[in-house]
Amino acid sequence: APMVLLGENAIKSMAPGRFFRDHKGAVNSLDFHHTEDVMVTVGDDDALHLYRTNTGALLKTLYSKKYGCSCVTFTHASQAVVYASKVKAAGPDLRKDHALRYHSLHDNTYLRYFVGHTGQVVNVSMSAKTDQFLSASVDKTIRLWDLRTNQCNGAVRCATTPAVAYDMQGLIFAAATADGEVKLYDSRGYDKGPFNTIQIGGVGGVVDPTTGKLPRVTCAKFSDDGNDLMCVAGGNVYIHSAFAPFAEVMRINVGSETGGSAGGKHFGQEGGGVDLDACWTPDGQYVLSGGADSRVHVWSVRSGRKVTTWQSRHAGIPSVVRWAPGSMMAA
Repeated sequence: APMVLLGENAIKSMAPGRFFRDHKGAVNSLDFHHTEDVMVTVGDDDALHLYRTNTGALLKTLYSKKYGCSCVTFTHASQAVVYASKVKAAGPDLRKDHALRYHSLHDNTYLRYFVGHTGQVVNVSMSAKTDQFLSASVDKTIRLWDLRTNQCNGAVRCATTPAVAYDMQGLIFAAATADGEVKLYDSRGYDKGPFNTIQIGGVGGVVDPTTGKLPRVTCAKFSDDGNDLMCVAGGNVYIHSAFAPFAEVMRINVGSETGGSAGGKHFGQEGGGVDLDACWTPDGQYVLSGGADSRVHVWSVRSGRKVTTWQSRHAGIPSVVRWAPGSMMAA
């Protein structure tokens, strides 16, 4: 289907259509299916909810009481998801505590467990073309998996808590493996090492005054057309070209622009804040993000300016924002 370019007036006119109050605690992750009109949410209350997006109907509620749930992502099927654990207290086996689960929502069965991480998984990215997916953990590793086997296909060791993202073609993935940089890998030959490294915050890096370190990327996402890579570090959103020479094309200081401090003290778990989340619109022209004022903001990628602030306030800084594929809808 041809891509519809979103107009600024249409984005400015968007307003809440429905409030979902089914979770008894914070929603820590959500995902839209790429073709079906369904959305899945998971929360700190160990609940998973499946919704019909065109009606707002709650279709199903399931629970992961023992190990919790986070980082939910649809597989290619609209009734199957992969999600990470979120344990309240450590058990005797860290690998079991931090396993990923492949869950059939159709009949509420676990199809497979993926065991290997020894720390909280912070990021899961599913390939758009194959059954492969990636997970990133505070144990400073990225692991490669395939839905068809519970054996880990490979691991990338990192210098910091990483973030990871496939492009929409499933050909390459981006991995924030050290503070201040993102490495690009060929997904079919990742074991050969990265084919390029992008410096985040400028060549030589700019130290974050709140942490004294180079910016640590906590969220990385390719635009749908694969032309650009968005990286979030602290209170900043960095947009880089996904092609050589991988130049920074825009930087948005969400922290200072939304009423927070210039250093973004509201953002980044290291500084006691929350990790800022952002997402692309399907046409690659805009980025949505949470803000220090507890609202969702929309930014122009080309000019860097704020297009609009959606006025509905949230209970805290919106830590999960997603645009529904093929729809004038966001959550």
